Formats: sequence, structure tokens, C-alpha cells
Amino acid sequence: MGKKEWKILIIADRFVTHPLFRRAIERELEDIQDEVTYKFLENAWPDDPLKDVEEVHEAVGDVDAIVNEVGDVDIIVTDVGPVTKRVIEAAPQLKLIAVSRGGPVNVNIEAAAERSIPVVNVPSRNALAVAEFTMGMIFSQMKKIAECHADMKKGVWRGDFYRYENAPREFPGQVVGLIGFGRVGQLLAPMLKFFGMEVTAHDPYIDPRTFEEMQVKGVEVETLLTQSDVVSLHARVTQHNVGMIGETELSLMRPSSYLINTARGALIDHQALCRALREGWIAGAALDIYDVEPIDLSHPLLELNNVTFTPHIAGASKETAIRAANGVAEGIAKFIKNVGHRL
Repeated sequence: MGKKEWKILIIADRFVTHPLFRRAIERELEDIQDEVTYKFLENAWPDDPLKDVEEVHEAVGDVDAIVNEVGDVDIIVTDVGPVTKRVIEAAPQLKLIAVSRGGPVNVNIEAAAERSIPVVNVPSRNALAVAEFTMGMIFSQMKKIAECHADMKKGVWRGDFYRYENAPREFPGQVVGLIGFGRVGQLLAPMLKFFGMEVTAHDPYIDPRTFEEMQVKGVEVETLLTQSDVVSLHARVTQHNVGMIGETELSLMRPSSYLINTARGALIDHQALCRALREGWIAGAALDIYDVEPIDLSHPLLELNNVTFTPHIAGASKETAIRAANGVAEGIAKFIKNVGHRL
């Protein structure tokens, strides 16, 4: 088996950085004899928000700058940098695309498949961070923490939350319904149960035995909405579930219940949510993601006091960035050792 040269373009950002990527790759490839050289680009995410770039989604970066660098590249490594059809067409030697996120939505998968270029990614890289953050959002919303904090900074003392009719409830016995029971939901469920909460879930893609093993009751969406004190969204967006939480679904929820979304903004009809919150169909909501990001300062949701807002940071943790870089490096090493020398 002859020695080969691999040229790797790393498109880093301010979360998964060049040093994280390079250290991880070099560690995984230290036992091979091939020569590896690097090129580097960097974009400004997360300071610049994710957006559609040409035909790919949730990306940040200059396609022209990437096109100028890929002509002699064998492997593209990216976090949120756009790997569009133009990029792939400009890379005649490209053999692998490695994406350090759970879903490679910033890559034109179809264009890669036409060239038989595999795309590796890092499923569940931030699942624990999101589960922990969701727990924090539930605490914040149900215990009125964010609402009191905002009012205190305005000079308003919310002693009225100690009135019996306004006082929050304790966690034991309350029901949390999880819509989506993938890795995040499965990590979140034991946290909720630790505090004495009952957990139900809906996910048509999960083996029913998973619910049984985790002692979580699998239910239909309508049942979950009507019986839950907290509804937390953890589903991926598909063509079938955009706007799945609309007026009909919100009207099924209890007036004392809360909606939590750390998944994707497209799952909720935000106009319907505004109405539900204003008219008291539900007690409140906690949102980390929105229909358009960053959320516009004129958005009607921002006028409401019974909503906790955060700027799409549920998946942020140092461990997530390290896990992302390590996962990409493992995919590259597996490809080079098992496939690369047959090309």
C-alpha cells in the first residue's frame, strides 16, 4: 500500500475552531504514514447568525472564498460553512466531506451523491448540552425566574408571585410531554424524573421498546398536549411537521401549561403562539429558536412577559465543540484507513 498525500480544507468558526479540528485530526491520523497538508478558512459564526446560503441551510460563509480554495482539496471539513453545488463542482479531487454537526443541512447532499462523495457527520454532538439547557428553561419558566429578573431590572418588585393564586407549583407529580424522543429526549427524561416529574413522549420513529426500557409512557400527540403541564419539543423538522404546533394544538393545552422549544423554530406557528399566550390558552413559553433569526425587535412575542427568550444557544458547550471535532476526525481516519487507499 503506497503512501498518499491528503489535502484537507478546514472551514472553522468561532465555536469549533481551527486548533480543535487540527489537533483532533492529527491525533486520529498519527499512526498512518500518509502526508497530510491543510488549508484554513474561517467564518464568523456564531456572531453571524445561521441562514440559507444558495441552496443549503443553516450556514455561514463566503461561497466564493471556499470555491477559490477547493481546486486541489481531497477532504472538506466544516462546521457551518456552506458546501454548495458550486463548491463541489469546483473540487475535482474531492473525496470526502466531513461535517461536525448532527445534521449536515449546510451541505448539498444530492450534489455530493452524484459524485459518489460520502458525507460524514456527528449525530447527537450537542444532545447533552441541549437536554441540560432544556431543563434550565423549564426551571426558568415554571419558577418565574426570567420574568422576575426582567422586571427587577425595570425596578418592579414581583412580590405578587407569592400570592397563592400566582405562586408556582413544585415539580413532583407534574407531567412533562416530550414531542420527539431521540437522543435529547432520552437524556432529558431521567433529569425530569429525578425531580419527581412524570414523563410521556410521542415519537413515531422510535421503537416502542425504548419507551418501556426508559419507563416513559408513549402517547399520541393529542393526549400528550391535553395531559401535560409542560410540552417540550425535540423533533427534527421535516416536510410533514412544519408548524405542527398551531392554534389547534395550542388550544388543546392546559391554561396552566408551558411550551418549551429548544429544537427548531419551524415546528411552531408563532402567530398562533402569540395569540395563545395573549389570550391565556397557555401560561407561558420558553424559546431558544425562532421562525426567523435573529428575532426582529418588532416581533410581537417580545411584547409578552410570560416568555423566556434565549438566542439559539441550547447546544453550546465546550464539550460539544470538542466532541464535534473529535467526531469529524474519527470519520476522516476511518475513511482514509478503510477506503482512501483504494481510490
